[in-house]
Amino acid sequence: MKSDQSAIYYLTGPSRRAVENSPHLEGFRDKGYEVLYMVDPVDEMLVQWLPEFEGKKLKSVGKGIADLAEDKDLKEKEKEYSKLTAALLTKLDDRVKEVRLSSRLKSSPACLVVSEGDVSPHLERMLNQVKGEASKQKRIMELNPDHEIVARMRDRADDPVLNDLAEVLYGYAVLAEGSELEDPMKFNQAVMRVLARNI
Repeated sequence: MKSDQSAIYYLTGPSRRAVENSPHLEGFRDKGYEVLYMVDPVDEMLVQWLPEFEGKKLKSVGKGIADLAEDKDLKEKEKEYSKLTAALLTKLDDRVKEVRLSSRLKSSPACLVVSEGDVSPHLERMLNQVKGEASKQKRIMELNPDHEIVARMRDRADDPVLNDLAEVLYGYAVLAEGSELEDPMKFNQAVMRVLARNI
């Protein structure tokens, strides 16, 4: 474990493969931090009752703002991308409560995170199975401002194609974390329309 690591980072998910390939880990790997993979259903409950270990706080890499060193120019980039983040929030407002830039991502264009006080998507799925419900909390979409796809989307914030691009980007973020699409048909149709425009 990195000696200056101020917390014990973890990520929960349905399987080891889903967790180790999660875009949430990119910034933490880049900094050399170790992250615990928690894939057993009991792990999720355990961290609710064990907030720290040996004086270090247990912190999910999929919640809140990543406490990694922020890029010096991230605030400047937020101004550049403000039109895109506002447009994406409008188009995805039934599923996301915020769209923001992040230094958490290094190679992926986007990911979905939850607020500090919210439950993880993995725990949400388990609770819904127990209750027999299908409730979904709104998530936060984080964008990688250095990714080519996001940069190109920034320049097309007023383009009608952004409707489909928003759907594809959201679907990508859901699949990348190992979750299931809520509406696979809607995602597939958006992908086909984007491909048709670019072939």
